[in-house]
Amino acid sequence: MAFITYRFVDGTREEIEVTEEFAAEFAEMEHKDALIERKETRRHQSLDKSLEHGFDIPDPQANVSEEIERRELSEEIRKALHKLTEKQRIVVLLRISDGMSFREIGERMSLGTYTVRDYFYNAVKKLKIILS
Repeated sequence: MAFITYRFVDGTREEIEVTEEFAAEFAEMEHKDALIERKETRRHQSLDKSLEHGFDIPDPQANVSEEIERRELSEEIRKALHKLTEKQRIVVLLRISDGMSFREIGERMSLGTYTVRDYFYNAVKKLKIILS
């Protein structure tokens, strides 16, 4: 027979007589609990230090899969733009990124307004096919 010290929730302790086998299992269980407690304490200390030193903690609400999808789509669009002719690509980028009118683009590229418009709409059609 062996004895174990059992701690009650209220903090009191009592020695209980048990079998050797049970005492060994109880000691192993207490050891595992102590390891978990130590690990949790270290984790909390690490987080506290990170906050004290101004390290950013990732937002658990941030959706990683949405970020990955957005990056993949951005890469697909970039590749699709490179499949356009140079003039089509310039017209699309000036129209969408810079918000320029067909007339302004035409003046900048020394092209007629309707020619610029045709480049733009043909490029959009081509992009729809490539991206679908």
